[in-house]
Formats: sequence, structure tokens, C-alpha cells
Amino acid sequence: MRQLFSVLSLLLAGLLSVAALAGYQADQLLREEEPIREIAGELPEQPEFSDAVAATMVSELSESIPEQAAQLLGSGAEAQVEGMVSDIVASLLENERTREAWDETLQTTRTDWTAQMEQLFEDGSSGSPDELDVELDLSPVASAMTEPLREGLEDYLGWIPGLDTDSFDFLAPEVVVDVDAAADETQETDPYAVATVVAGSEHWMWFAVGAGLLLILGVALGPGKSRWVALALGAGTAGALGLWLALTAASPSFDRPADADPAMLAVLEHVETSYAEWAQPAWWVFLGVAGVLLLIGVLGAIVAPSYRRVEARA
Repeated sequence: MRQLFSVLSLLLAGLLSVAALAGYQADQLLREEEPIREIAGELPEQPEFSDAVAATMVSELSESIPEQAAQLLGSGAEAQVEGMVSDIVASLLENERTREAWDETLQTTRTDWTAQMEQLFEDGSSGSPDELDVELDLSPVASAMTEPLREGLEDYLGWIPGLDTDSFDFLAPEVVVDVDAAADETQETDPYAVATVVAGSEHWMWFAVGAGLLLILGVALGPGKSRWVALALGAGTAGALGLWLALTAASPSFDRPADADPAMLAVLEHVETSYAEWAQPAWWVFLGVAGVLLLIGVLGAIVAPSYRRVEARA
């Protein structure tokens, strides 16, 4: 019976250790500012990102040019706005004001989506993949980028009688991009399962404590050679699951629709690479520890005398 409890304890310790690390990373990503900043904070410096933002802003501006501004700009106003935005976006994305606005967008998106998942966990799910969608509010970025232009227009044209300078606010449109969070339309992603992971990740410390206690209990309970066999089984289980997560969850591959914009595809590729660079090192360390424990278990099983022989000597 002690052998059985030892094996079960060490197997459960291995599972809880994996859950602890996965929960820790999820909790950091969802509830701390620095990880998301490290992963996506440098996006404004990528040419592909500026192209994607320019295309989005041009689309919004083309639909929101007020009649007063259109008359002021004359015929071909839409083309003028498109050319103006495309020319200035790349340079404006590189200033400190825009970087701060992008960080605000990242942090707002992070906190809003976390709250969305926690609410989904409490209320239940309809099963629709749309419940996982992310709303990326680029309005602070648009406002920061066009602030000097709007201020300049107000200074130069504010003296014109009857001109409402508030009309220049169309140059800072509200830009909200819905990001489909489903990895692949052919795969069924359970929104409630995702919400459960998000809610449970906050308790990763308890998983870590439980894994440590079960490790001690399993080693203490195991008689003779069986304790080392159980340790090897637990470490091997943890290592196998850790390797699988390191190659999947810690290195995601987002769905790429055939009609997707090339600039957006480049942005997705940058996020994939940055996320893997942030997430995978911890899993390699975890695999190293699991490998050491596995080796200790194997060597201990070879060297230690069997339980029956110890009893016979007694």
C-alpha cells in the first residue's frame, strides 16, 4: 500500500508542478504589466506594424471626414487624407508619446480581456468562440499620433470665422480592432475551459506548494527501491508534459487566413516569436530540473536494495 501511495503522490506532484508553472506564466501575462510589454511593446518600431496601423487609420478616416473639413480640403479630400496618414504614421509611431499610448492600449486590452474571462467563468458560457475575441483599442495611439497635426491645424486655421476647430478631431478616430482569438476555425475551442484556466491561474502558488508537499510525502512513503521508481515516474511525467507545453502553448502558431493583410501577418509573426522568447526559457529550466530528478530516480532504483530484501534482513 505504501508503494501505491508513493507512486500516486509523486505522479500527482509532477502534474501539479506543471500546472504551477503554466499557471504562473498565465497569471503574469494576464495580471502583470511587464510581460505583455516585453512581448509586444516594441511593435511600434516594426515597419509592418506601422503599415497595418496606417491602413486601419486610413479606413477609419475615410469614413469619418466631416463635411466642414472636406469642404476646407477641397475635392479629393479622401485621397489627401490617405496620403497624409500613410506618410506620417511610420515616423509618429517612433516618438515617446506614441509609445506610451501603445503601452496604454496593451495594458487596457490585457485587463479588459482578463476581466472578460473571469466574468465568463462566473456566468457560464454559450459555447460560441466569439466569447474569446479580443478588442484592441487603438484610439490612444491614433490620438497620440495625430496630436501635433491637430494642434498645428488649430493654430493655423483657428482664426477663420465660423470654423469649428473641434472638427479636426476626426483626425483622431476611435479605432477598435476585433481580434479573433480562436486559433483555428477547424478546431473547437471551449471558451469556458479557457475562462477556467484564466481564473485558476491566479492560484498557481497553491499548485506549487501542493507539488512540493506531495514530492516530500511520496519520497518518504516509498519503501526501498520503489520510492526511486516512483520518483522517476513522477519526474518523467512532469518532463513529458512540460516538453509538450514548451512546444505548443509556449510556442503558439496563430491561424493565418488566406486573405489576411501581409502587414498583419508580419505583426502576428513578431508576436509569436516574442512570446516564445518570453515563455520557453522557464520551461527549459523546468525540463532540466525534471531531468535531474529522473536521473536521480533511475540511479536510486539501480543502487537501492529492494524492500523485500530489507525486510528479510530485519
